Amino acid sequence: MLGLTSLFTDMSAEMVSTILPLYLLFHLNLTPAIFGVVDGLYQGAAALVRIFGGVAADRRGHHKEVALAGYALSAVTRLGLLAVGNAWTLLAGIVLMDRVGKGIRTAPRDALISLSSRTEDLGAAFGVHRALDTAGAMIGPLIAFGLLAIAPGAYDAVFVVSLCAALIGIGVLTLFVRNPPIASAAPGQPRLSLAAAARLVGVPGL
Repeated sequence: MLGLTSLFTDMSAEMVSTILPLYLLFHLNLTPAIFGVVDGLYQGAAALVRIFGGVAADRRGHHKEVALAGYALSAVTRLGLLAVGNAWTLLAGIVLMDRVGKGIRTAPRDALISLSSRTEDLGAAFGVHRALDTAGAMIGPLIAFGLLAIAPGAYDAVFVVSLCAALIGIGVLTLFVRNPPIASAAPGQPRLSLAAAARLVGVPGL
C-alpha cells in the first residue's frame, strides 16, 4: 500500500516539478536569477529536513503520522500554486513547503516499509516500492505535458490534477497503512535526540 501511496504522490510531485521551469520562466516571466533561487529551494530543502523527520517518527513510533504530515504538507502546496498569482516570493515559500513535506515523509515512510516486512522479504518490499515510485515519476510528466498539449498554458489544470493524485495517495496511506509494533529500546540505550540530529547535519558526507 505504501507503494501505491508513492505511485500517486510521485505522480503528483513530478507533474509539478516537470513544468515548474516553464511555469516560472514563460508564464510568470521570472528572471533567470529568481528562477535560480526558487529552483535551489526546490532541490535543497528536502535534504535539510529529512533527518528530523526520521528522528521525530522514531521518538514515539508514529511513523505513519509523521509520513502523513509530510504528504499532507506537500498536497496543500498544490492549492497554494493555484492561488499565488505572480508573487514570486510567495511562490518560493510554497516550493519550500513542498520540499519540506518531502523531507519529513521520506525517512518514516522507509521505516514503515522496513518494519512491516519480514527480514527475508526486505529486498522485494523495497524493490516493489521503488518500481511503483518510479512508475509514478514517469506517468506524472506524461500527464502534465498531455494536459498542456490539449490546452496550452493551462497550468492550473495541471496543478488541480496534481492535487487530486496527491489526495488519492494520502487516502491510501490513511485508510490502509498501520503503524507496525516496535520493540522497546533496551534500558539505558541512548536515543537520538533532535539536538543530536541537528549536529549531524553539519557532519561532512551526511
